[in-house]
Amino acid sequence: MDDLTKCLYQFVREKQMGNLTEDAEYEEAALSVELQAERVSAYLNAEQRKELYWLMDAVAFRDSIENEYVFQAALSLARELSGLVRI
Repeated sequence: MDDLTKCLYQFVREKQMGNLTEDAEYEEAALSVELQAERVSAYLNAEQRKELYWLMDAVAFRDSIENEYVFQAALSLARELSGLVRI
C-alpha cells in the first residue's frame, strides 16, 4: 500500500468507521467472541491463556491485513469504474 493509500485508509477507519460500534450485528459478534474467549480461557492454565490471546491477536492482525487488501481492491475498482464513466 503506498503512502497516499495508507493515509486514505487510516482516514476511512478513523472518520467513517466510527459508526461500526453502533451496528447491532457488529456489537453482537464482538460480544460473542469476548464471551467465548472467556469460556475457553476458564479451562486453561496461564501459559495456555497466553497462547490463546496470542492466537486471537494474530488472527486480528491477519484480518487487518486482509481488510487493507479489500480496501485497495475497492479503490482500484472505483478507479476502473470512474474510467468507464468518463468514456
